[in-house]
Amino acid sequence: MDLAELTTGADQIVVGDVLSSECAWDAEHRSIYSTVEIGVQESWKGSPPGNGRIKIRQLGGTVGQIEMTVPGMPRFTPGERALVFLRRMHVVGMSQGKRSIRWDSASKCWMADASDRTGAFKVALRGDSRSQEPSQGESLDHLRERVRALLRD
Repeated sequence: MDLAELTTGADQIVVGDVLSSECAWDAEHRSIYSTVEIGVQESWKGSPPGNGRIKIRQLGGTVGQIEMTVPGMPRFTPGERALVFLRRMHVVGMSQGKRSIRWDSASKCWMADASDRTGAFKVALRGDSRSQEPSQGESLDHLRERVRALLRD
């Protein structure tokens, strides 16, 4: 998915700090789910949460010695800052809808890393497919302006 597709598909776009990530079995003890809590620093689309925090629930995680891995699902690490594109509190486009944010001391600005497109393919209307080239990271300020321009259109 490109930036326009992620922006259109999301009902909420936020930048925030990952506060916690907890994993647990579902009620039937068949699947493991991770619940990720994010402290929202910026809200680019949708209503900011009243308490400044959102929770994302997604398939996959580790409980004890059992790990359930879902290829393409984003990973969240407590303490990291991330930009996430959400629809009904799920990440849009799987790992494509999450970008890690890091401080770049050389340029003295926040940088958004490229989304993880490992294994992603772009399928054309004629059914042709090709591997996605990894996209480059960019400054958070520039990315914010690109998203705002898409929201105005």
